[in-house]
Amino acid sequence: MTNEEIQRVMEFVVKQQESFADNMAKSEERTANLERAFVGLFNLVTDIGKAQKALTERVAELAEAQAHTDRRVNALIDIIEDQRRDGRSQA
Repeated sequence: MTNEEIQRVMEFVVKQQESFADNMAKSEERTANLERAFVGLFNLVTDIGKAQKALTERVAELAEAQAHTDRRVNALIDIIEDQRRDGRSQA
């Protein structure tokens, strides 16, 4: 192999190494971007989970309050019906 051929091979190898290094840098940048996006999504999912838990607890509280209201309304209905029956029986 002549010196000129060796020089061309060396230049080719150097260019390949430069290309590889550039591609590695781009890949590392993409990986860093993906990691940031993943962390953002993870935080979002975590926040949504916390909100879902709070909402579930609030719905349970509302359901209990509704059941309490239903019991009170039913008691009031019973009182009114008893008064109507008593009013009819006295007339």
